[in-house]
Amino acid sequence: MSSIFRPFLFVCLTVFVGTLVMQGPLAAQNGDAGAFVKTLGDKAIQTLTVKDLSEAEREERFRALLRDGFDVKRIGLFVLGRYSRKLSPAMATEYNALFEDLIVATYSARFGEYSGQSFVIKRVAEQPEQSASIVMSEIRPLDGGPPIRVDWQVRGAAVDPKIVDVRVEGVSMSITQREEFSAVIKQNGGKVDSLLEALRKKAAKLKSK
Repeated sequence: MSSIFRPFLFVCLTVFVGTLVMQGPLAAQNGDAGAFVKTLGDKAIQTLTVKDLSEAEREERFRALLRDGFDVKRIGLFVLGRYSRKLSPAMATEYNALFEDLIVATYSARFGEYSGQSFVIKRVAEQPEQSASIVMSEIRPLDGGPPIRVDWQVRGAAVDPKIVDVRVEGVSMSITQREEFSAVIKQNGGKVDSLLEALRKKAAKLKSK
């Protein structure tokens, strides 16, 4: 069951401990979405890879960047899928908080492991029907291995841009996470409470380390 605790943000948050490179004229040619992804990554490196930063301070900074760059509530509800309709207002509030807490507790420490990987933005494709843009990029390993394709879906680039999905080699991380959460709920008779309980336990365990 531990596999469900791989928020799709894992890839994008890991990427942000790499060096971001905006290729030449792309920033001017492709509007705000590419520049937004680059700026968010630069900020992550500047604020989260500081040596001797306490765990509590890193988590606080990480949470602020997470909220600035990602539509966490939208992502969380998409991941929950049709089961989101079974949430009472109180359950929805708890779920949103647990989803965010789990991401913060799991991944904030990774920013202390920066080792200079490169992340290159290739181009930006508009999705006008979805009021979104796809920022296409590559992660280039330090060992010279083949690059990994990572596409970032950004909504509201012109006003309040937020990342809502990440696709790694064409696989949507949000859909993958939705399938895993759905499997847990189905294994427990369709009860959303079972997922909330699992999230509570996992978050508590991570915080106690």
